[in-house]
Amino acid sequence: MRTGHVARPVAVDHVLIVSGDPAAAAEHLFVTTGLASVPGGEHDGLGTRNLIVPLGQGYLEIVEPHDVAAASANPFGRLVLAGLHRAEDEGLPACLYSWSVSTEDAAAMAETLNTGVLPLSRAGVSVLLAGVDESVADPSRPFFLQREQFQTSPALRTANHRVAPVGIRRMAISTEESWSTWADYLPTGSTQLHVEPSTGHVGSQLTELVIDLVDGDVIVLTADHPLGVMT
Repeated sequence: MRTGHVARPVAVDHVLIVSGDPAAAAEHLFVTTGLASVPGGEHDGLGTRNLIVPLGQGYLEIVEPHDVAAASANPFGRLVLAGLHRAEDEGLPACLYSWSVSTEDAAAMAETLNTGVLPLSRAGVSVLLAGVDESVADPSRPFFLQREQFQTSPALRTANHRVAPVGIRRMAISTEESWSTWADYLPTGSTQLHVEPSTGHVGSQLTELVIDLVDGDVIVLTADHPLGVMT
C-alpha cells in the first residue's frame, strides 16, 4: 500500500479529542452534532481524565491533562499534552488528535514494534497500551490497545444522543513519515483509513473523521472543526 491510497479497513478502537475543558468541549459537540458524552474518569497516576462519547462501533475520548507534572512523566500524558499544545497553537477549543486500534496482545505488539507497554486504568477500566511514544512523535500513527475479554468497550455505553450513531465509517490522516513500518500490523475492521502525504505546514495529523448515523446521514469532524460546525 502506498501513501495517498486507501488502506484496508481497520479496527479503530477510539479517537482522542484533546481539550483543556472536556465539559465545555462535550457540550459544544452535543450542540453541533447531537452526540452526547458520558462520564469517564481519572486515569490512575497518569495525570489525565476523560469523558466518553459512545458511537456503537468505536468511540470518542475527550481527554485533558488535569495534572501537568504527572502527565509529563508518562507516554499517554505526553500524548495528551501534545494535543493540547496543538489546539492552543491553532487557537482551537479542542484538537482531533491521535487514535488507537485494538490488539489481542499488547506485549507481543510492543515487541514486534520494538516499543514499550503502558498500563492504563480508571474506575471500571484496565487496559494495556503499546506504541504510545511513537504516537507522541507522530500523531498520525495509532497506538495499540488491549482490553481484557470481560471488559465491555466504552463504545457500547448508553448516552443521551439526539442522533443514533452507528460507528466510525472513515478516517483520514496526513503523515510526514512512511507508514509502511506499522501499517501491516493494523487489525482489519470496519473503518476505512485514507492516508495522504503531509504538505506545507500541516504536519502529521488526523484530518477527518466521518461517523455514520442510523438514518443514513453522517457527522464530519475535521482538524479545523474537531467539535463540529455551529449552524
